[in-house]
Amino acid sequence: MKLGKLLWTSGSILINITIGIYIYLSSKAPLNPMERHNYLNENWDVYSMHWKIEFLFMTFIAIGALYFTINLKKISWIIISVGQLILLSTYPIMLGGYENTSFELSQMANQVATVIFIFGNLIFLGGLLKLYSSDTYLKKWLKWIAVALSGIAFLTFLITFIGIINWKQALMIGPLINVLYLINAYYGMKLKVE
Repeated sequence: MKLGKLLWTSGSILINITIGIYIYLSSKAPLNPMERHNYLNENWDVYSMHWKIEFLFMTFIAIGALYFTINLKKISWIIISVGQLILLSTYPIMLGGYENTSFELSQMANQVATVIFIFGNLIFLGGLLKLYSSDTYLKKWLKWIAVALSGIAFLTFLITFIGIINWKQALMIGPLINVLYLINAYYGMKLKVE
């Protein structure tokens, strides 16, 4: 198996683990923003390790997407790659903007990281929607599930980006994104690439 396919597939599977860990960590953190800031700094070893591992898995996905972009020369893979590269810029902001910073600075870093994350996902999911809409590799039923999931996720990130709903409301589609990443992993295995 080519390294690009392996990275796309393994990254798409492993990212689900970090999503689960994020949900768990978020459930333990206080809701009050100031208390949450203090809690994050008190537990920085756990949070920083989580974000570093997630950064690595997202890099796997980005390398796989770039591999498919170069070999398949499709606009959908270009869009996916651009979205993934935008997403990667979120992690240095989180890793550098929270530890031992003032509450105000960490709030600003969080806001910047959230905007980049939402926009990067919007582009990434738009690319997936384009990819799956014209797909010929998946069985019809799975293709239409992939189109529906990427379409719902794309619309959710779009209305979040333009401010109709907030980030916490957008997180409700988390389980759909998990399923979409698993379809992405399967799709990466099915692709025929020289």
